[in-house]
Amino acid sequence: MPFFPGSNIDEKTFSSIDLSSQNFEGVTFRHCTFSDCNLSETIFTACFIKNCRFINCDLSLIRTPKTCFQETFFKDSRMMGINWCIADWEAYSLISKKRVDFENCLLDHSLFINLDLSETQFLNCKAHHVDFEGANLTKANFRGTDLEGTRFMNCDLSETDFAGAINYTIDAGQNKLHKTRFSLPEAIALLHALDIVLEDLD
Repeated sequence: MPFFPGSNIDEKTFSSIDLSSQNFEGVTFRHCTFSDCNLSETIFTACFIKNCRFINCDLSLIRTPKTCFQETFFKDSRMMGINWCIADWEAYSLISKKRVDFENCLLDHSLFINLDLSETQFLNCKAHHVDFEGANLTKANFRGTDLEGTRFMNCDLSETDFAGAINYTIDAGQNKLHKTRFSLPEAIALLHALDIVLEDLD
């Protein structure tokens, strides 16, 4: 199905179609659903994706230069190796800061450096070796997410929820923690960066 520059696609459902390695430029998607679609290595240039849902899709290695997301939801999708930093996170910022949410997605080797991800949901995801350096993660939710090898450096983690998250390493001296929510036993990892000695008296 062709998408022409300047197209406005509203309230459409796309099921089980292969759009891999395509190049879409200046296309607006509003209230669309993509289900069981292959979008791997597709390039979205200067697109606007608003109130859309991607369910059980392959979006690995997509590129999104100058593309704006708003209230977009990804579920049960494969999304490896995506550089989210090249998207347009400033457009429409006065209207809404909520950009994307993820549930049960594979996010390995993705970049979110210096992005405003406040209130973003990362629920029950696998996010190995993801880079969040400098990100604003205020009130973000990582419940149930596997964060092995993921980098948190100079992040604002105020009121961020890590309850039920696993395999994270967070240096309390290198990040802002204020009312950040953790759960045991994983919270013990917060002590690894401190110059202390722990003894097991049992």
